[in-house]
Amino acid sequence: MIEFNDNKLVIDDTTVELRSKVGESLEIGNLVVVRLVVLPNETDSTNVLAFDKDGNKVWEIESPPEERDQRSYKSLAAVDGNLRVTNWNGYRYRVDPDSGEVTETGYTR
Repeated sequence: MIEFNDNKLVIDDTTVELRSKVGESLEIGNLVVVRLVVLPNETDSTNVLAFDKDGNKVWEIESPPEERDQRSYKSLAAVDGNLRVTNWNGYRYRVDPDSGEVTETGYTR
């Protein structure tokens, strides 16, 4: 069972307190990936994290390489076993779900 409320992620019987509110989560393989909410007046360019089923943090995504004002990630998707994330600047990234490494970058606008 995966649930989240405000800045708390619940994986079965384990609660993980995060640095900000959880915007969305998804399961991919044996991991739970979460996107933290970043408000317009905040900066957090590593707001996607992965946890194992015991609630241990496995990785935190790297900051997008583009030098823009709003670099945080805004959405998550699982596509053919890969993790896809997009940011507010119109970039889409393929992320290795096991390591959190960005393996491909594309522009969506």
